[in-house]
Amino acid sequence: MRSRPLLTLAIILIASVLISIDLWAGGNRQLMSEKMAEQDLKRNIVEMVIGYKVHSEGQFGLTEEAAYRIQQKAGALIKGIHVEKMIYDKDKDIAFCTGYIDLGDVINVAGERMSFKNVRVHAYGFGTMTPESKPPLMALRAALVNAYDEMAAKIVGERIMSASEVENFILTKDINRSRVLAAVYGSYIPNVDIDSPNRGWGWDESGNAFVRLQLDVRKVRDILGQRIRYEGPNIVEVIGRGAQTDELRKASEGAPGGTKVERTEYRSLPVPTGADRELKGAPAPPVVPTSPVPEKKEQ
Repeated sequence: MRSRPLLTLAIILIASVLISIDLWAGGNRQLMSEKMAEQDLKRNIVEMVIGYKVHSEGQFGLTEEAAYRIQQKAGALIKGIHVEKMIYDKDKDIAFCTGYIDLGDVINVAGERMSFKNVRVHAYGFGTMTPESKPPLMALRAALVNAYDEMAAKIVGERIMSASEVENFILTKDINRSRVLAAVYGSYIPNVDIDSPNRGWGWDESGNAFVRLQLDVRKVRDILGQRIRYEGPNIVEVIGRGAQTDELRKASEGAPGGTKVERTEYRSLPVPTGADRELKGAPAPPVVPTSPVPEKKEQ
């Protein structure tokens, strides 16, 4: 009769040990994702406070291949950024954080020293080490860069170049290109917290990302450092967009349009990794002998 309680106790002890092992068997994926989110937060704050330089070119003529390219750069020495919230989705391996910086004297991207007092700038950051979780985060970053370009084009302006040719009432050539070159600072995303009712970023039902960007137009210069004269409202808002998939990328040679050609063969390789042996110190795989090469007989 005593064997049954002892067996139950043994099962409970084994289960407790397995649970403890699972709880303590932590890896570095979460730590790296959270570090990436923190780094993304710092980048976003630098771009908001110090500013960024943006250069974009677009071509959308009816007879030319459509293309839209943006190059954005930012860089500064900054300190005093505080992380106030860190959230981690274990199933998706996505880390999200919010933080802020209390501003003092800073030198912006135009080389100006600016003094702030009692000004706190908030931002967010995302991070993941899992490839399947990166597309929506990449779309969100693309939306922010697009918002930077839209803001520069709206405030600083854009250069438009157009050329068209018609022969016998038929359009034979149509070029419509734009160019933006500016340095902007002081822009910010309103309501960055993930639980904000009117959040300034997110994704729509199709998975495309959006970012709302606001700017006090009194804090903007063009690429030459000249103050911009803008006779609209002091606070200007634009919306940037970003997509997860590229539907316009050229198909591989010999493949129908829009079809991805898979050139990689997936199979198991005889590489002895640690995952192949559950127990430490397991015997090495047997060595397969090779047949000796017969010597050539002299004729």
